[in-house]
Amino acid sequence: MKLAIFDAFSGAGGDMIVASLLDISLNQDDIVRLPEILGIGVRVKVSKVIKRGISAWQVDVEGKEDERTFREVMEIISSSKLDEKVKRDAAAIFEILAKAEGEVHGKDYREAVFHEVGSDDAIFDVVAAVTGIRRLKERGYRIFTTPVRLGSGFAEFSHGKYPVPAPATLEILSGSRIEVIHGGEGELFTPTAAAILAYYSEGTFRQPFTVEKVSYGAGKKEGEIPNVLRLIIGSAALHDSIVVIETNIDDATGEVIGYAMEKLSGIAYDVAAIPAYGKKGRPSVILKAISSVERSEEVAKTMMEETGSLGVRIIPVHHRMKAHRNEEAREVEIEGRRFSVRVKRSFPDGEVVKAEFEDVKRIAEETGLPIRRIYEMLRSWIE
Repeated sequence: MKLAIFDAFSGAGGDMIVASLLDISLNQDDIVRLPEILGIGVRVKVSKVIKRGISAWQVDVEGKEDERTFREVMEIISSSKLDEKVKRDAAAIFEILAKAEGEVHGKDYREAVFHEVGSDDAIFDVVAAVTGIRRLKERGYRIFTTPVRLGSGFAEFSHGKYPVPAPATLEILSGSRIEVIHGGEGELFTPTAAAILAYYSEGTFRQPFTVEKVSYGAGKKEGEIPNVLRLIIGSAALHDSIVVIETNIDDATGEVIGYAMEKLSGIAYDVAAIPAYGKKGRPSVILKAISSVERSEEVAKTMMEETGSLGVRIIPVHHRMKAHRNEEAREVEIEGRRFSVRVKRSFPDGEVVKAEFEDVKRIAEETGLPIRRIYEMLRSWIE
């Protein structure tokens, strides 16, 4: 499994995320060309700096600090020449920011007014970060974070002086998988960075991995700890212990075997019925289930009860290599109607995306469209 881990031991800002992606999935030409693609008037400078002895990329963006509404930011993104997937992710990140602002100030998020996070430089940071992270994901990398240092004390915002972290940052974190720790000087974790990482991060990776490349993105602060965000590129081989439970059946009907498979599917990882010939040339079936070690006895007992088998074989397996996988619900629009579809993502090498069949079947039944057509229409929504 390919890993991209944002190691935020000194917090993170949107500019630090962008800088850490340089020479990994972004190049300087991407950075320089982006303002024109977005249609915003910012000046960008990319340089190498030294932070407490660490050489890091730094991205300086100078632009107008206009206040914008959520709708205005959405219009800038949607009318740009960006790739459609980048547009979608950037819009989703600004929606996270808007909902956090709306929750903090007690307003409808669609009426949210962005102050610091709606300026040209913030829009640039979000879109540049999305471009780099999407490229990593398309190469098969999964995104993780280490516990993020929040900072301490108070900071000045457009509404006044607030405790660190900013209320919007905490609101964003409340619905994410990101772990955080207090400590450090001033505001170290900004709302923009929180929204970017909350959207992509699968949390803290806690298993052994090998390191392939490291990149550093510098922030503007100076302190005892180097103000850099470290991006670690690596890989991990995941495995677990399983057992195979199987029995030969030559005296059960297809209906009985089918029902047994249905019952076993609820407690085993996988179930298969393999045609075979038994003793005296009788047609038979090898019923086989793959199970965790912890549930192997339960699977064996169920197999015997449902098939009438006099005994089953429980075969230990040294270990199995497995792809990382996760499941998320996506709202999609088919024929003018909204549906919820469970999307399964696995990462054997690159990313493999599949819609849950039962959800596709339900949409086909409700719309009257062929399943094949539903799969085609879903492709642009779930990839």
